[in-house]
Amino acid sequence: MKRFGNLWPNITFANGVQSIIEGTRFKRGHSDVQWLLYPSEAVQLKPELFHRIDEEKAREYAKCLVNKVTSKTWRHQTPKHRRQYCRNRASSKGKWRELYIPVLDDHIVAHMVMNASMEVFTRGMHPHCCGSVPGRGIKHVNRTVKRWMLNDKACRYFVKLDIRHFFDNIDRDILLNVLKNKIKDSDILWAFEQIIDSAPLACPIGYYTSPWFANLYLEKFDWFVEQHLYKKRRDKRIKYVRHYLRYVDDILLIGTSKNDLQKAVFAIREYLRYNYGLEIKDSWEIKAIGKHEITDWEMKHGTYWCDIGGYKFCKDSTVLRDGIFLSTRRLSHKMKKQGYYTEHQSFAINSCIGWASHCNSNNFITNDIEPFIDIPTTRRIVSDVGKIRKL
Repeated sequence: MKRFGNLWPNITFANGVQSIIEGTRFKRGHSDVQWLLYPSEAVQLKPELFHRIDEEKAREYAKCLVNKVTSKTWRHQTPKHRRQYCRNRASSKGKWRELYIPVLDDHIVAHMVMNASMEVFTRGMHPHCCGSVPGRGIKHVNRTVKRWMLNDKACRYFVKLDIRHFFDNIDRDILLNVLKNKIKDSDILWAFEQIIDSAPLACPIGYYTSPWFANLYLEKFDWFVEQHLYKKRRDKRIKYVRHYLRYVDDILLIGTSKNDLQKAVFAIREYLRYNYGLEIKDSWEIKAIGKHEITDWEMKHGTYWCDIGGYKFCKDSTVLRDGIFLSTRRLSHKMKKQGYYTEHQSFAINSCIGWASHCNSNNFITNDIEPFIDIPTTRRIVSDVGKIRKL
């Protein structure tokens, strides 16, 4: 396996400026970012400067950070810890999460180090490793699973697995060994060790690097499922898993036989347990992929929806997950009742419309959204806010 070297020269002034722009894009209203913005007096004279970065201050800030990192005088500070209830947009439930928020300097440096070594994390990645990867979000999951369901007639059964407390149980030593097996540049490894050792967890929620570390952590596991789970029949390899997709810690396996999928699940449980110290939740169940009967709402007996990525898939249709459907209806009724649209509500309702437009839920838009709100008005609000925030 090729190891990457000569990455440290990528910590440049241009990288620092780019990292400041990327790292503060959705944090322009935060108090620690305010000094990078234009003064309030300038904004009053020119409102178009609102939420824009002062280019001169950004260049000075980037030069200072790059000098700190390249001279190795930078040390990652202890992040701010906060316990927060995070509501899941794709369901009606939420959960309490332990968040670790780094200071602005450390957040920008994390962007710089990742930009300098991005090829380490993208080369060798499984093509269906999704979540927190540019171009492999919900839309990629929707397209991929829909293609499997519609075009592959051999897909008969599926099972969905969930890794228990994935980010909390990532082992620091294993993660460092994975990084050392991919990188031979000792300076970049020093920067990654500073980030990993700054919090009680190796991949704390709230760090920019955590989802990238998590995907790299399971890269070898992804290829294990793809290449090593098979049986031999007449000197031919027959895979237990016909299609494999992982969305962060949610694993989808699709196959032609219940017995083969069961063997694959047992092998996956043992592999994760002995190589990573991770456990699969016991709630998994092998089910037949759903197919509608004569009517559009009656599912064939003994078949089920395949629920992943905010959508529910079957052989002949794709619909929104129930939690998104209900929360969108409640939001549209609330917006009609209050008589005006806030910035947050406009973003939320257009996001839900985007979800519904990529599945067989167009009637939901016409019956449950359009009669209650003025969609062009919400889109105009989103557009105006986007123009203000654009650099």
